Amino acid sequence: RQRQMCIRDSLCKGKRISGISQKIAKNMRTRKVTIKDIATEAGVSIALVSFVMNNKADGKETYRVNKETAQRILEVAEKLNYQPNNAARTLRSGKTNTIGVIVSDISNKFFADIARCIEDRAYKHKYTVLFGSTDENPQKLENLIEVFRNKGIDGLIIVPCEGADEIIRNVALQNIPVVLLDREVPDTELSSVVLNNRRAGVETTQALIRQGFTRIEMISYSMNLSNIREREEGYRRCMQAHEMSENAVIHHLRHDKFAKIEEIIREARQRRVEAFLFATNTLAGQGLSAIFRNGWRVPQDFAIACFDTNEAFDIYKTAVAYVRQPIEQFGTEALDLLIKNIEQKDQPINSIRIVLTPEIVESAPEEALRSAEEAAVKS
Repeated sequence: RQRQMCIRDSLCKGKRISGISQKIAKNMRTRKVTIKDIATEAGVSIALVSFVMNNKADGKETYRVNKETAQRILEVAEKLNYQPNNAARTLRSGKTNTIGVIVSDISNKFFADIARCIEDRAYKHKYTVLFGSTDENPQKLENLIEVFRNKGIDGLIIVPCEGADEIIRNVALQNIPVVLLDREVPDTELSSVVLNNRRAGVETTQALIRQGFTRIEMISYSMNLSNIREREEGYRRCMQAHEMSENAVIHHLRHDKFAKIEEIIREARQRRVEAFLFATNTLAGQGLSAIFRNGWRVPQDFAIACFDTNEAFDIYKTAVAYVRQPIEQFGTEALDLLIKNIEQKDQPINSIRIVLTPEIVESAPEEALRSAEEAAVKS
């Protein structure tokens, strides 16, 4: 716009703009440049200009016309500072090149990092991304879906929340391309990208057992979410496999009620519990805070294993083990699946389930001890 204003200012002062005919220059004083102006200046048909410009907007480098002609059209468009009418193009194609991404909490490091990966990759595909957080509230999810639909999004990437199964099933019936992220919804034919959470639950528990701990309990959420339930199942399986079923205890908290975690840890201390497996990074941060507040040490008084990292503490250093989730894969696979669904919207599409492999990172006991002492001083 600034460039076009400069051109117009020069024209008003009677200056000649190189490469632009007097007729086109005169028109630029009073109105926006059109493809007709480009066609006139380049000496080609309006249809040919439209074809070349639409291919450029779609990110295609082949125009199925003479290469020199296509290049001349693009150069003229640049000289005239042509600005395409995106609204008209949307009406013609039925696409806005906009997608919606709905997560539980965009401020959570796990989802924030994935969102950034999606945004970066979407930009390369010439898509704009709209973001929203549900705060684990199905009504908020439903409202966000409606808002995004009214903005004409081409598809959605959704992290389902508890109680939203029917909402998501209804979206799937409305011919809106949807990819589920991190969690799944039963009885739907929707593509999804998830972690192998059972395996992650088993392997983090095994890491604690390898360090000699036997009284291992888990702190989890009371929400009925696929990823949480599968992590709990992995923990139970591992404890059972090592004949420690009698020590397998899972404490459930509401996602918005963390005060109880201190009571759980104090009571566990009295029962000589040695270690905790936390189902999420948020729970790990809350648990570690409670441990430090009570003057206990990690890992001398409690060893911990958890999922992801937490900026509040160097959990990944104080933990005996933690799950490093493949953030970039989550974002890349989800976006690629969605774009494929958008491009094949009018064709029958088989749902695809992509299961990512967790990476279990273990710390040596002396390293965890040293890092825990440093973290305790900082807290």
